[in-house]
Parts: sequence; C-alpha cells; structure tokens
Amino acid sequence: MTILGDVFKELLKMFVADLRLTLAVLGGVVLVAILMDRGVLGPIGGGLAIAAGCVLVLGEAVLREARRRK
Repeated sequence: MTILGDVFKELLKMFVADLRLTLAVLGGVVLVAILMDRGVLGPIGGGLAIAAGCVLVLGEAVLREARRRK
C-alpha cells in the first residue's frame, strides 16, 4: 500500500505544481467536449483540436517559465 500512496502523492504533486497549466488543459478538453456534443466538431476535428490546444498551452507554459528564469 505504501507504493500506491507514493505514486498517488507524486501524481498529485505533478498536477498541482503548475495549476495554470493543469486548468488550461482541462478547460480545453471541456471546451472540445462541449463542441463535439453540440455537433460542431466531429471525432477527428475534436482530436486535432485537443492536440493543438495542448501544444499551445504547453508552448505558453514554456515561454512563461523561460521569461521567469531570464
């Protein structure tokens, strides 16, 4: 049980470490899910939108961190 607890703690730290990044990705997933539910996006469009959104969010996080370290 100790190993499971340690894994859970590490996963929690990973997601809480950059709350803005986590919330942006979750927001993008929710937005795409709503658009797919309403028929605006199909499965392929939804997958591409999630992939593009994650890349954009990650790029913004990298740029923000690079500016902070300058």
